Amino acid sequence: MVTISKFSRDNKRFLNLLARKGGIPSSVETTVRQILTEVKMRGDAALHAYMQKFDQVDIGRVGLFVSEKEFTAAKEEVSPEFKQAIKRACDNLFTFHKRQLPTNFCETYPDGAVLERHYTPLSCIAVTVPGNMAPLISTLYMNLIPAIVAGVPEIYILTKPGSDGSIDPHLLYVADYLGVKNYYRLSGAQGIAAVAYGTETVKKVDAVVGPGNHFTQMAKKLLYGEVKIDALAGPSEIAIIADEKANPTFIAADMLSQAEHGTGFEASSAFCLSMETAKKIQAELFRLAEENNLVDATKKTFENYGDIFIVDSIKEAVDAVNAIAPEHAELLLDDCDEALNTLSNAGAVFVGAYSTEPVGDYFCGTNHILPTCGTARFSSGMSVQEFMRGYSVIRYPKDALKQNADHIIRLAEAEGMRAHALAVKVRM
Repeated sequence: MVTISKFSRDNKRFLNLLARKGGIPSSVETTVRQILTEVKMRGDAALHAYMQKFDQVDIGRVGLFVSEKEFTAAKEEVSPEFKQAIKRACDNLFTFHKRQLPTNFCETYPDGAVLERHYTPLSCIAVTVPGNMAPLISTLYMNLIPAIVAGVPEIYILTKPGSDGSIDPHLLYVADYLGVKNYYRLSGAQGIAAVAYGTETVKKVDAVVGPGNHFTQMAKKLLYGEVKIDALAGPSEIAIIADEKANPTFIAADMLSQAEHGTGFEASSAFCLSMETAKKIQAELFRLAEENNLVDATKKTFENYGDIFIVDSIKEAVDAVNAIAPEHAELLLDDCDEALNTLSNAGAVFVGAYSTEPVGDYFCGTNHILPTCGTARFSSGMSVQEFMRGYSVIRYPKDALKQNADHIIRLAEAEGMRAHALAVKVRM
């Protein structure tokens, strides 16, 4: 179920891991382009037709928006224990994300120029969250809380409903708990197109964030520029670096946690220092998968991208993980400091035996919306600034322009921009 091999830079299994992509099939693009065009041109008529065609949902019958009655029913339906868990998790996220708010600043220069940097929230955003097969409750609050902290005044949620219009009560409870009542019964490329372009009944937004299938991701890709998007979410991944003191059961369980998404494109790898440790991890993977009925859910992932690599040193492991740039990295080491200081390419780093990846997925306060498929080399996870924009304010007095006019004119003329230079000259 998982491959053990000696690590090297030309190890075929390692190269296979580096080549892994979250690519969208090219055939999807043709279909999505047609959907976007139709929704842009025909608005609600096309939107409703595609919801009926792809999701068997009659919007005219079930209604576009979730009703207050449904929110009230959801509060009665979910358990007190669930409500308490949501409160604790959201409290943690609010605490961590409030620290991310950028601060306006002002800088005064010796020549009298005053330059300012201001930050303001986006006006209106949409969050997509799958809800029919497996309601991604944590993904909903991971998207909503940064937007709320940023101060976004209008937030809309899109979820595929059942054919009767129903949406999982746990999702409705989270939205209600966080005060977001604009909940659309929409999904897919047609839903993304509707909020990006606006229709007779769907409001145009500034940004679209959140996960979804290939059609949803392709719609976001094609609509970038019409709206802001967060990222194109790929399949989950984890890379674990462990020394000889690490608990093999912990390692195996954490590898299973990412493999269970079940598409076969997830990546779950571990780096250890000996064949003995590698075999212990492998044995625990077999045992835990069988005892917890996880074989079918994880088999494809471990065949495709499941590896235990034996390295000569922790430094070699860190270098390998930096090359992978995984969504999640774990350090199960007796001394993590040196590895943590040199591990730079990861969406999030979990340090120590009890910092298991699910604490980040659900609870501790960091955001679980992270770069995948190697994009952690150059991008970051979800933050408050995703929902804000910064702009500069320039106050340049006459004396400052007079003092610096010659420099500005020379720079403009060096570029051949005579009108730029002229705009300064006429003021002198």
